[in-house]
Amino acid sequence: MPTAAPPLITVVIPAYNAEKTLLETLQSVSNQSYDKLEILVVDDGSRDGTFALASDYSLIDRRVRVLRQANGGVARARNYGIGEARGVYVAPVDADDIWHPEKIERQFQALAKFPDGQGVAYNWYAAIDENGVIFGHSRPVLHEGNIFEPLLRENFIGNGSTPLMPRAEVLRCGGYDASLRDSGAEGCEDLKLYLALAESLPFALVRDFLTGYRFTRGNMSSNAYRMLKSHALVMAPIIERYPHLRRDIHTAKFHTTHWYFSKALTNRDYAQLKKLAPLMALQYGPQLIFHSLQQSFRLAKRHGARIARQILRKPSARSKTHFAGAAFPEAGTPFSDRFMPFGGLLSPISSRMDDNE
Repeated sequence: MPTAAPPLITVVIPAYNAEKTLLETLQSVSNQSYDKLEILVVDDGSRDGTFALASDYSLIDRRVRVLRQANGGVARARNYGIGEARGVYVAPVDADDIWHPEKIERQFQALAKFPDGQGVAYNWYAAIDENGVIFGHSRPVLHEGNIFEPLLRENFIGNGSTPLMPRAEVLRCGGYDASLRDSGAEGCEDLKLYLALAESLPFALVRDFLTGYRFTRGNMSSNAYRMLKSHALVMAPIIERYPHLRRDIHTAKFHTTHWYFSKALTNRDYAQLKKLAPLMALQYGPQLIFHSLQQSFRLAKRHGARIARQILRKPSARSKTHFAGAAFPEAGTPFSDRFMPFGGLLSPISSRMDDNE
């Protein structure tokens, strides 16, 4: 019995003034082991060499098509690409993020467990700096199937460069909400779409750190207030539809606010601290006190355990290097080191000249 041909998958790359990082992103997409790809670069009104770079690259990899629009933000750029896509699935990736070569193939295989492949696949990510060097990673959760409520409590997908989604379902949900940007609340478009998809579709997890999610210096807390406004706007209609989840959503909002506050404190971003401190005190006073006491107890418990080990002369517990069969990303190493042992980067020039239509 003949097996069905693998479907075309459309990669959508929104790009605004991305000439410094776009080439690395394009190479990581071209080098995917799943090669039946359509690659759409959507230039969002860039003022640098982004459009020329993408156009030149399309001569190397004929699967690449370059689109252009007046500057309208990342949500509109993604929606434009999804509207032009011919693939059964769409996989967005921002123009400064990178993928492991097996990312799309392993996600597509993970969707095989669902009838007709109707679901969304995601994976964990490694946090990388301006130079592509790992400095952290996402918390490796194991949520699969119906992930709507866990996703309300924590955006464990964490970025816009990770999911593989059925194009028809994305369109049914209305795509990414560009009105958030118009309201000065850009930031949670990804989460809003994932929640809309999770209300009706199962999610599959690929248990590995396959996305390199780039944090540029200063961006971890510089948009904190805008992100929190975005989160509040996204959650308001969900609270109306699911009032029994109100407490979980408010807890998630507190943890989100606390995360940005902690990052602003670490980065000594005093402008953000001036905005966030009153918010923390007025809206989350009791939770903040409880959280501080909880953290103090944990620190005291760890300190006591260290003292006990020293008295008993027991060796310190080794830090874990693997979880659920996947190796944790090693801080201080390039993201590319995670796949270079498999034979190094492929050349996008070789074997990538055919159109996959």
